[in-house]
Amino acid sequence: MKVFKVADIVEGEIAFSAQARFKLGDIAALLTNLEPAEPPNPNCGWKFEIEIGQGPSARLIKLDLPPLISVSHSLDKPIPLGNHALVFFRDRLFIPERPPKSAAEREEIALRVKKAVYEEDADIASLKAAVANLEAAIQWSRSGPRRESIPEDVKLVVWTRDGGACMRCGSKQALHFDHIIPVSKGGGNSEANIQVLCQICNLTKADKISTA
Repeated sequence: MKVFKVADIVEGEIAFSAQARFKLGDIAALLTNLEPAEPPNPNCGWKFEIEIGQGPSARLIKLDLPPLISVSHSLDKPIPLGNHALVFFRDRLFIPERPPKSAAEREEIALRVKKAVYEEDADIASLKAAVANLEAAIQWSRSGPRRESIPEDVKLVVWTRDGGACMRCGSKQALHFDHIIPVSKGGGNSEANIQVLCQICNLTKADKISTA
């Protein structure tokens, strides 16, 4: 039992899919012939545009639908409209390839609608993550890694742990807080990645990862 998305609900308006398998006029006819829900959910009163006529005399009119979703409906699961002629779920409208003829087919329709919506949501989430990663890479290539100052509490812990002396030569002169794994190589400001080095040892290490 296949299902096809025919429209999205965008700010209370039905936006029909141009790639819908069914004619938009047929879907509009289904919607206008549906019985209003009782008691109606006032947040589910939708409107849509439809073209009347053809050629130069054609015009668009906007139709208001009465609320088709009841306040008793759970919006967490697919809602059949008009004996499963249409199915509503998460601001999308679907239509099955034919009306269901058994409880098993009704369950299958609900499962396929959920699967289609979840896959669409996952695709959008993946797209957002991919764009965020690309933007971060572009920003990094322009400005390099972002360097934040070492927190004072981390400095105190590291200074106490290292005894206020260079971890390489033991000097207590011209001391610096050093990143064991450099910021340029992904190192952070945790106490495990900070050590005390004198100026000479720090300059010798440069941006290499410390191994001693």
